[in-house]
Amino acid sequence: MEGYEQSLETLDWYRREYPRVVVCADSPRSVRKEMSAEYKAKRPPKPQPAVEALEGVIARVRAWGMPLVLVDGWEADDVIATLTAQAWPEEVQIVGTEKDLYCLIEDGRVQLVGKRGPIDSAGCYDKFGVAPSQMLDWLALVGDASDGVTGCEGCGPARATALLERFDSLLGILAANDDEILALDGVGKKTLAGLRAWDHEKTLSLLRMNTALPIDLNEILGDSNG
Repeated sequence: MEGYEQSLETLDWYRREYPRVVVCADSPRSVRKEMSAEYKAKRPPKPQPAVEALEGVIARVRAWGMPLVLVDGWEADDVIATLTAQAWPEEVQIVGTEKDLYCLIEDGRVQLVGKRGPIDSAGCYDKFGVAPSQMLDWLALVGDASDGVTGCEGCGPARATALLERFDSLLGILAANDDEILALDGVGKKTLAGLRAWDHEKTLSLLRMNTALPIDLNEILGDSNG
């Protein structure tokens, strides 16, 4: 429950310091779970005290008059991605450090904010060894077994970084011939076989954030001037 209390403290600080703050939440229904029975299937249900604590956070946010946005079937990250796209060219700070949010970083416009402060593309590179524009491909290659997202067999974080450093993108990796891939240090036949057998489109469909949800940032903020 301590995490929810900290979230409330963070939200309280932001609403006092910034005139335009939007809180984004997950929908109970999940389009991704409907696409794949394995998606987040291993996550245990929230214990009742945690559910009640979360409901308390939502009630407090609404009492403060802060916009709380939830879109049926979609996760908070999809809402964040959509609103971030709509905010262009305005600067955006995203309070969160989940790995998929690193995809949204744009130097000079979009930063993540963690416990140690703002995170830009240099912070992304320091943590993962790739640029924000490569993060979706990196996440796809690595996968997330705990969430039922199948990455490339034989391709952990270090190999994913090496492959993207050499071939720039997942499409570039898949287009490379066998000899080019095997020429990379630490990349062997197991990784090559994994790449050739992997259903990367299914993985990408689970990881790719929706940036076109039917919501409008100006309406949410009550800003008719944009």
